[in-house]
Amino acid sequence: MFFLDSLLIKGFRNYQHQQLDFNPRLNILVGENGQGKTNLLESIYYLSVTRSFRTNRDQELVKWEEPFFYLKGTFLKDDFKNDVQVSYSYNHPLKVKINNEPVNRYDHLQQFPVVVFSPDDLMLIREGPSIRRRFLNLEASRLNPVYFKELRAYQRVLQQRNHLLKGFYNRKRDQVNQLLEPWDQSLVSLGSNIIHTRLKIIKSLEKEAKLFFLSMTKASEIFTLQYDCSFDYKVDLKDTNETFMQVLESKREQELKKGATVVGPHLDDLKISINGYDTRKYSSQGQKRTAALALKMAEVSLFKMENNECPIILLDDVFSEFDDSRKMHLLEFLKGSTGQCFISSADGMEKLAKKLNRDSKIVTIRQGRVIDEIGRPGN
Repeated sequence: MFFLDSLLIKGFRNYQHQQLDFNPRLNILVGENGQGKTNLLESIYYLSVTRSFRTNRDQELVKWEEPFFYLKGTFLKDDFKNDVQVSYSYNHPLKVKINNEPVNRYDHLQQFPVVVFSPDDLMLIREGPSIRRRFLNLEASRLNPVYFKELRAYQRVLQQRNHLLKGFYNRKRDQVNQLLEPWDQSLVSLGSNIIHTRLKIIKSLEKEAKLFFLSMTKASEIFTLQYDCSFDYKVDLKDTNETFMQVLESKREQELKKGATVVGPHLDDLKISINGYDTRKYSSQGQKRTAALALKMAEVSLFKMENNECPIILLDDVFSEFDDSRKMHLLEFLKGSTGQCFISSADGMEKLAKKLNRDSKIVTIRQGRVIDEIGRPGN
Protein backbone atom coordinates (compact mmCIF):
# COMPACT_ATOMS: atom_id res chain seq x y z
CA MET A 1 0.00 0.00 0.00
CA PHE A 2 1.18 3.51 -0.87
CA PHE A 3 0.57 6.32 1.64
CA LEU A 4 1.95 9.45 3.29
CA ASP A 5 3.12 8.54 6.79
CA SER A 6 4.23 11.92 8.14
CA LEU A 7 4.57 15.57 7.17
CA LEU A 8 6.57 18.54 8.41
CA ILE A 9 5.45 22.02 7.33
CA LYS A 10 7.43 25.24 7.81
CA GLY A 11 6.40 28.68 6.54
CA PHE A 12 3.75 27.37 4.15
CA ARG A 13 0.60 29.49 3.79
CA ASN A 14 -0.65 30.10 7.35
CA TYR A 15 1.50 27.34 8.91
CA GLN A 16 4.53 28.45 10.93
CA HIS A 17 5.71 25.01 12.06
CA GLN A 18 3.67 21.85 12.18
CA GLN A 19 4.52 18.16 12.42
CA LEU A 20 1.83 15.57 11.64
CA ASP A 21 1.54 11.80 11.50
CA PHE A 22 -1.21 10.27 9.38
CA ASN A 23 -3.41 7.23 9.25
CA PRO A 24 -2.64 5.06 6.21
CA ARG A 25 -6.35 4.79 5.39
CA LEU A 26 -8.48 7.84 6.26
CA ASN A 27 -7.60 11.28 7.64
CA ILE A 28 -10.37 13.80 8.31
CA LEU A 29 -9.45 17.47 8.71
CA VAL A 30 -12.01 19.53 10.59
CA GLY A 31 -12.19 23.20 11.55
CA GLU A 32 -13.96 26.40 10.65
CA ASN A 33 -13.43 28.00 7.25
CA GLY A 34 -10.16 29.88 6.79
CA GLN A 35 -8.22 27.98 9.47
CA GLY A 36 -5.85 26.03 7.21
CA LYS A 37 -7.55 22.77 6.16
CA THR A 38 -7.16 23.49 2.44
CA ASN A 39 -3.61 24.74 3.03
CA LEU A 40 -2.71 21.40 4.59
CA LEU A 41 -4.12 19.49 1.61
CA GLU A 42 -2.27 21.88 -0.68
CA SER A 43 1.02 21.14 1.11
CA ILE A 44 0.50 17.38 0.57
CA TYR A 45 -0.27 17.96 -3.11
CA TYR A 46 2.75 20.23 -3.50
CA LEU A 47 5.04 17.69 -1.86
CA SER A 48 3.86 15.11 -4.40
CA VAL A 49 3.59 17.21 -7.57
CA THR A 50 5.87 20.24 -6.80
CA ARG A 51 3.08 22.61 -7.74
CA SER A 52 -0.11 23.90 -6.19
CA PHE A 53 -3.67 23.09 -7.26
CA ARG A 54 -4.64 26.70 -6.42
CA THR A 55 -1.94 28.94 -7.90
CA ASN A 56 0.94 28.91 -10.40
CA ARG A 57 3.03 31.28 -8.27
CA ASP A 58 5.27 29.60 -5.70
CA GLN A 59 5.84 32.89 -3.90
CA GLU A 60 2.17 32.99 -2.94
CA LEU A 61 2.70 29.86 -0.85
CA VAL A 62 5.21 31.47 1.53
CA LYS A 63 3.79 32.54 4.88
CA TRP A 64 3.48 36.30 5.33
CA GLU A 65 6.78 37.90 6.42
CA GLU A 66 8.66 34.60 6.08
CA PRO A 67 11.55 34.22 3.58
CA PHE A 68 10.89 30.58 2.57
CA PHE A 69 8.75 27.48 2.94
CA TYR A 70 9.91 23.95 3.61
CA LEU A 71 8.01 20.65 3.36
CA LYS A 72 9.23 17.22 4.36
CA GLY A 73 7.18 14.06 4.07
CA THR A 74 7.69 10.33 4.35
CA PHE A 75 5.94 8.16 1.76
CA LEU A 76 5.68 4.43 2.36
CA LYS A 77 5.10 1.82 -0.32
CA ASP A 78 5.36 -1.89 0.40
CA ASP A 79 7.35 -1.02 3.55
CA PHE A 80 9.89 0.93 1.50
CA LYS A 81 10.38 4.48 2.79
CA ASN A 82 10.99 7.61 0.73
CA ASP A 83 11.78 10.88 2.49
CA VAL A 84 10.85 13.81 0.25
CA GLN A 85 11.96 17.39 0.93
CA VAL A 86 10.82 20.47 -0.97
CA SER A 87 12.10 23.96 -0.19
CA TYR A 88 11.52 27.34 -1.81
CA SER A 89 12.88 30.79 -1.07
CA TYR A 90 12.32 34.06 -2.91
CA ASN A 91 14.37 34.52 -6.10
CA HIS A 92 15.81 31.01 -5.90
CA PRO A 93 14.82 27.86 -7.79
CA LEU A 94 12.81 25.22 -6.00
CA LYS A 95 14.90 22.48 -4.39
CA VAL A 96 13.66 18.89 -4.28
CA LYS A 97 15.37 15.97 -2.54
CA ILE A 98 14.40 12.31 -2.30
CA ASN A 99 16.24 10.42 0.44
CA ASN A 100 18.65 13.40 0.64
CA GLU A 101 19.54 13.14 -3.05
CA PRO A 102 18.75 16.26 -5.18
CA VAL A 103 16.32 15.64 -8.05
CA ASN A 104 14.83 17.80 -10.76
CA ARG A 105 11.36 18.98 -9.76
CA TYR A 106 9.99 17.76 -13.09
CA ASP A 107 11.49 14.27 -12.72
CA HIS A 108 9.57 14.04 -9.46
CA LEU A 109 6.13 14.15 -11.11
CA GLN A 110 5.50 10.44 -11.63
CA GLN A 111 6.76 9.03 -8.34
CA PHE A 112 4.12 9.88 -5.72
CA PRO A 113 0.67 9.99 -7.34
CA VAL A 114 -2.01 12.11 -5.70
CA VAL A 115 -5.41 13.28 -6.95
CA VAL A 116 -7.20 16.31 -5.52
CA PHE A 117 -10.83 17.32 -5.87
CA SER A 118 -11.93 20.74 -4.64
CA PRO A 119 -14.73 23.22 -5.42
CA ASP A 120 -12.22 25.04 -7.65
CA ASP A 121 -12.29 22.05 -10.02
CA LEU A 122 -15.54 23.46 -11.35
CA MET A 123 -13.26 25.80 -13.31
CA LEU A 124 -12.44 22.77 -15.48
CA ILE A 125 -16.01 22.96 -16.73
CA ARG A 126 -16.90 26.63 -16.75
CA GLU A 127 -13.64 28.48 -17.51
CA GLY A 128 -11.66 28.92 -20.73
CA PRO A 129 -9.46 26.44 -22.65
CA SER A 130 -6.22 27.24 -20.77
CA ILE A 131 -7.58 25.57 -17.60
CA ARG A 132 -8.40 22.35 -19.44
CA ARG A 133 -5.07 22.37 -21.31
CA ARG A 134 -3.31 22.67 -17.96
CA PHE A 135 -5.31 19.71 -16.69
CA LEU A 136 -4.46 17.63 -19.76
CA ASN A 137 -0.78 18.57 -19.64
CA LEU A 138 -0.45 17.71 -15.96
CA GLU A 139 -2.24 14.38 -16.26
CA ALA A 140 -0.31 13.35 -19.36
CA SER A 141 2.99 14.42 -17.77
CA ARG A 142 2.31 12.39 -14.63
CA LEU A 143 1.31 9.30 -16.60
CA ASN A 144 3.91 9.61 -19.37
CA PRO A 145 7.43 10.98 -18.66
CA VAL A 146 8.13 11.33 -22.40
CA TYR A 147 5.13 13.63 -22.80
CA PHE A 148 6.49 16.11 -20.29
CA LYS A 149 9.88 16.28 -22.02
CA GLU A 150 8.20 16.82 -25.38
CA LEU A 151 5.90 19.47 -23.91
CA ARG A 152 8.83 21.44 -22.48
CA ALA A 153 10.70 21.16 -25.78
CA TYR A 154 7.58 22.30 -27.68
CA GLN A 155 7.18 25.32 -25.40
CA ARG A 156 10.81 26.34 -26.00
CA VAL A 157 10.38 25.99 -29.78
CA LEU A 158 7.11 27.92 -29.65
CA GLN A 159 8.72 30.75 -27.68
CA GLN A 160 11.63 31.03 -30.09
CA ARG A 161 9.40 30.81 -33.15
CA ASN A 162 7.11 33.55 -31.83
CA HIS A 163 10.14 35.71 -31.16
CA LEU A 164 11.25 35.30 -34.77
CA LEU A 165 7.77 35.96 -36.16
CA LYS A 166 7.64 39.32 -34.39
CA GLY A 167 10.65 40.55 -36.38
CA PHE A 168 9.96 38.97 -39.76
CA TYR A 169 7.04 40.94 -41.17
CA ASN A 170 9.07 43.25 -43.45
CA ARG A 171 11.38 40.54 -44.77
CA LYS A 172 10.99 38.76 -48.10
CA ARG A 173 8.80 35.68 -48.05
CA ASP A 174 11.54 33.29 -49.29
CA GLN A 175 13.89 34.53 -46.59
CA VAL A 176 11.19 34.14 -43.93
CA ASN A 177 10.39 30.58 -45.02
CA GLN A 178 14.07 29.63 -44.97
CA LEU A 179 14.63 31.02 -41.47
CA LEU A 180 11.46 29.47 -40.05
CA GLU A 181 11.85 26.05 -41.66
CA PRO A 182 13.83 24.31 -38.84
CA TRP A 183 11.46 25.76 -36.22
CA ASP A 184 8.45 24.64 -38.25
CA GLN A 185 9.82 21.09 -38.41
CA SER A 186 10.39 20.94 -34.65
CA LEU A 187 7.02 22.51 -33.86
CA VAL A 188 5.18 20.04 -36.10
CA SER A 189 7.05 16.95 -34.89
CA LEU A 190 6.73 17.74 -31.18
CA GLY A 191 3.22 19.14 -31.51
CA SER A 192 1.89 16.10 -33.34
CA ASN A 193 3.30 13.78 -30.67
CA ILE A 194 1.67 15.90 -27.97
CA ILE A 195 -1.70 15.80 -29.73
CA HIS A 196 -1.65 12.02 -30.11
CA THR A 197 -0.64 11.45 -26.49
CA ARG A 198 -3.47 13.73 -25.39
CA LEU A 199 -5.90 11.75 -27.56
CA LYS A 200 -4.92 8.53 -25.78
CA ILE A 201 -5.30 10.14 -22.34
CA ILE A 202 -8.69 11.59 -23.28
CA LYS A 203 -9.93 8.23 -24.56
CA SER A 204 -8.94 6.55 -21.28
CA LEU A 205 -10.40 9.35 -19.16
CA GLU A 206 -13.67 9.25 -21.06
CA LYS A 207 -14.02 5.49 -20.66
CA GLU A 208 -13.67 5.67 -16.88
CA ALA A 209 -15.54 8.95 -16.33
CA LYS A 210 -18.49 7.79 -18.42
CA LEU A 211 -19.04 4.83 -16.07
CA PHE A 212 -19.00 7.03 -12.98
CA PHE A 213 -21.27 9.59 -14.58
CA LEU A 214 -23.80 6.95 -15.63
CA SER A 215 -23.84 5.63 -12.09
CA MET A 216 -24.28 9.06 -10.50
CA THR A 217 -27.09 10.03 -12.88
CA LYS A 218 -28.82 6.63 -12.83
CA ALA A 219 -27.95 6.06 -16.51
CA SER A 220 -30.06 9.05 -17.57
CA GLU A 221 -27.23 11.16 -19.01
CA ILE A 222 -24.23 10.43 -21.24
CA PHE A 223 -20.82 11.99 -20.53
CA THR A 224 -18.37 12.45 -23.42
CA LEU A 225 -14.95 14.00 -23.99
CA GLN A 226 -13.71 15.32 -27.31
CA TYR A 227 -10.39 16.84 -28.31
CA ASP A 228 -10.94 20.26 -29.87
CA CYS A 229 -7.88 20.74 -32.07
CA SER A 230 -6.83 23.93 -33.87
CA PHE A 231 -6.55 21.92 -37.10
CA ASP A 232 -7.98 18.71 -38.49
CA TYR A 233 -5.69 16.08 -36.93
CA LYS A 234 -5.60 12.56 -38.37
CA VAL A 235 -5.77 9.08 -36.88
CA ASP A 236 -2.26 8.29 -38.10
CA LEU A 237 0.60 10.27 -36.54
CA LYS A 238 2.40 10.66 -39.88
CA ASP A 239 -0.74 12.08 -41.48
CA THR A 240 -1.15 14.51 -38.57
CA ASN A 241 2.42 15.69 -39.15
CA GLU A 242 1.72 16.38 -42.81
CA THR A 243 -1.58 18.15 -42.12
CA PHE A 244 -0.05 20.26 -39.34
CA MET A 245 2.74 21.41 -41.67
CA GLN A 246 0.30 22.27 -44.47
CA VAL A 247 -1.90 24.31 -42.14
CA LEU A 248 1.13 26.04 -40.65
CA GLU A 249 2.31 27.08 -44.11
CA SER A 250 -1.15 28.32 -45.08
CA LYS A 251 -1.26 30.54 -41.98
CA ARG A 252 2.10 32.22 -42.67
CA GLU A 253 0.74 35.66 -43.54
CA GLN A 254 -1.60 35.63 -40.55
CA GLU A 255 1.23 34.64 -38.23
CA LEU A 256 3.52 37.36 -39.54
CA LYS A 257 0.85 39.99 -38.99
CA LYS A 258 0.09 38.73 -35.51
CA GLY A 259 3.69 37.95 -34.57
CA ALA A 260 2.65 34.64 -33.04
CA THR A 261 2.00 30.98 -33.88
CA VAL A 262 -1.73 30.62 -34.56
CA VAL A 263 -2.05 26.83 -34.81
CA GLY A 264 -0.87 24.00 -32.57
CA PRO A 265 -1.59 22.14 -29.32
CA HIS A 266 -0.89 25.27 -27.24
CA LEU A 267 -4.28 26.53 -28.49
CA ASP A 268 -6.32 23.32 -28.25
CA ASP A 269 -9.16 22.52 -25.87
CA LEU A 270 -10.95 19.62 -24.21
CA LYS A 271 -14.69 19.61 -24.92
CA ILE A 272 -16.76 18.15 -22.08
CA SER A 273 -20.34 17.27 -23.01
CA ILE A 274 -23.48 15.85 -21.44
CA ASN A 275 -25.95 14.27 -23.87
CA GLY A 276 -24.02 15.96 -26.68
CA TYR A 277 -24.27 19.49 -25.23
CA ASP A 278 -21.25 21.51 -24.13
CA THR A 279 -21.32 21.53 -20.30
CA ARG A 280 -19.72 24.96 -20.21
CA LYS A 281 -22.70 26.54 -21.96
CA TYR A 282 -25.72 24.35 -21.31
CA SER A 283 -25.39 22.38 -18.07
CA SER A 284 -26.75 23.13 -14.61
CA GLN A 285 -24.50 23.65 -11.57
CA GLY A 286 -25.31 20.13 -10.42
CA GLN A 287 -24.31 18.69 -13.80
CA LYS A 288 -21.08 20.70 -13.79
CA ARG A 289 -20.18 19.39 -10.34
CA THR A 290 -20.98 15.82 -11.35
CA ALA A 291 -18.92 16.12 -14.55
CA ALA A 292 -15.93 17.50 -12.62
CA LEU A 293 -16.20 14.74 -10.02
CA ALA A 294 -16.46 12.05 -12.72
CA LEU A 295 -13.24 13.36 -14.28
CA LYS A 296 -11.46 13.18 -10.93
CA MET A 297 -12.73 9.67 -10.23
CA ALA A 298 -11.48 8.68 -13.69
CA GLU A 299 -8.12 10.22 -12.86
CA VAL A 300 -7.87 8.01 -9.75
CA SER A 301 -8.65 4.93 -11.86
CA LEU A 302 -5.99 5.78 -14.47
CA PHE A 303 -3.29 6.22 -11.84
CA LYS A 304 -4.32 2.95 -10.24
CA MET A 305 -4.10 1.12 -13.57
CA GLU A 306 -0.74 2.71 -14.38
CA ASN A 307 0.92 2.15 -11.00
CA ASN A 308 -0.95 -0.89 -9.65
CA GLU A 309 -1.53 1.26 -6.57
CA CYS A 310 -4.32 3.65 -5.69
CA PRO A 311 -3.10 7.27 -5.51
CA ILE A 312 -3.56 9.39 -2.41
CA ILE A 313 -6.95 11.10 -2.65
CA LEU A 314 -7.47 14.65 -1.36
CA LEU A 315 -11.07 15.88 -1.02
CA ASP A 316 -11.36 19.54 -0.08
CA ASP A 317 -14.79 20.30 1.39
CA VAL A 318 -16.58 18.52 -1.45
CA PHE A 319 -19.38 16.87 0.50
CA SER A 320 -21.02 20.24 1.11
CA GLU A 321 -21.17 20.71 -2.68
CA PHE A 322 -23.35 17.67 -3.45
CA ASP A 323 -26.88 16.48 -2.84
CA ASP A 324 -27.52 13.27 -0.88
CA SER A 325 -27.54 11.06 -3.98
CA ARG A 326 -24.15 12.26 -5.20
CA LYS A 327 -22.72 12.09 -1.68
CA MET A 328 -23.66 8.41 -1.54
CA HIS A 329 -22.00 7.71 -4.89
CA LEU A 330 -18.84 9.42 -3.70
CA LEU A 331 -18.93 7.42 -0.46
CA GLU A 332 -19.32 4.19 -2.42
CA PHE A 333 -16.36 5.15 -4.59
CA LEU A 334 -14.22 5.85 -1.52
CA LYS A 335 -15.27 2.55 0.07
CA GLY A 336 -14.02 0.74 -3.01
CA SER A 337 -10.74 2.64 -3.02
CA THR A 338 -7.81 0.93 -1.35
CA GLY A 339 -5.72 4.08 -1.07
CA GLN A 340 -5.13 6.71 1.58
CA CYS A 341 -7.71 9.48 1.69
CA PHE A 342 -7.74 13.00 3.20
CA ILE A 343 -11.07 14.76 3.60
CA SER A 344 -11.54 18.31 4.85
CA SER A 345 -14.80 19.67 6.21
CA ALA A 346 -16.14 22.48 8.36
CA ASP A 347 -18.61 20.01 9.89
CA GLY A 348 -18.11 17.10 12.23
CA MET A 349 -17.18 14.00 10.24
CA GLU A 350 -17.64 11.17 12.74
CA LYS A 351 -20.74 9.87 10.91
CA LEU A 352 -18.86 9.93 7.61
CA ALA A 353 -16.01 7.89 9.07
CA LYS A 354 -18.50 5.28 10.28
CA LYS A 355 -20.18 5.11 6.85
CA LEU A 356 -16.83 4.55 5.18
CA ASN A 357 -16.08 1.84 7.74
CA ARG A 358 -12.41 2.69 7.73
CA ASP A 359 -9.84 3.03 10.45
CA SER A 360 -9.39 6.80 10.66
CA LYS A 361 -7.80 9.78 12.30
CA ILE A 362 -9.58 13.11 12.89
CA VAL A 363 -7.40 16.24 12.99
CA THR A 364 -8.82 19.55 14.24
CA ILE A 365 -7.15 22.68 12.84
CA ARG A 366 -7.31 26.26 14.07
CA GLN A 367 -5.29 29.22 12.74
CA GLY A 368 -2.67 27.05 11.03
CA ARG A 369 -2.15 24.76 14.01
CA VAL A 370 -3.32 21.29 14.94
CA ILE A 371 -5.17 21.61 18.23
CA ASP A 372 -6.59 18.09 18.53
CA GLU A 373 -5.98 14.62 17.08
CA ILE A 374 -8.28 11.64 17.55
CA GLY A 375 -7.57 8.18 16.19
CA ARG A 376 -4.63 6.15 15.04
CA PRO A 377 -1.80 7.79 13.08
CA GLY A 378 0.29 6.03 10.47
CA ASN A 379 2.32 2.92 11.29
